[in-house]
Amino acid sequence: MNEKLTFENIVKNKEVQTYLEFTDRAFAQMGYKEHGQSHAVYSADVAEQVLKYLGYSQKEQELAKIAAYLHDIGNLISRHEHDQSGAVMFLNILDQDEYDEDAFLIAGAIGTHEDKNMDPVTPIAAALVLGDKTDVRHERLRIENNQNLDKHAKVIAACQKVDVVVNKEAMSIALWLTIDTAICSVMDYFEIFMSRTLYCRKASRVLNCEFELYINKDKFL
Repeated sequence: MNEKLTFENIVKNKEVQTYLEFTDRAFAQMGYKEHGQSHAVYSADVAEQVLKYLGYSQKEQELAKIAAYLHDIGNLISRHEHDQSGAVMFLNILDQDEYDEDAFLIAGAIGTHEDKNMDPVTPIAAALVLGDKTDVRHERLRIENNQNLDKHAKVIAACQKVDVVVNKEAMSIALWLTIDTAICSVMDYFEIFMSRTLYCRKASRVLNCEFELYINKDKFL
């Protein structure tokens, strides 16, 4: 593995810090949920843990963690096709002599994490998708008054607890949600987040797992 290409070095990188800071600032001005450091760290931790509990190598865990941490930096350019912008931005952070298989695995994962019409191309990409798409924590909201939220934001506001549980024996990856149905209904969750739920299923199958969804302890998938 490229000795310079480590999660620790990526987190310390000034360019990366700037990208995340300005991306989140732009989203804040639009009133959108948090897309900065907190989301990056959450996504990275989940991606790493998914591969860890499924027995993937430490190197693969590290690559997934890096890719997930960086996956949204392209939003600095535009929300439109930010996955591909982010992949190019990541490669531009590196020196050309650092271009190797590891770098391309990370770039490929970042560059495909929004294409819900295809299966993720590698375990690294699959772990990134699971880290990103399971982050429905209510803490990401910026508006405290639930009456002022649109339907998408209300679903996020309702998600009081989020857990990703990996069961290697059963080869399953489960998203456990506790939803405050006084804020939104379970059907509202499915209406808004069905596409990301199905994408998590695709990502899980790349890892030879089944994806399960539990809401308020009831199994829906």
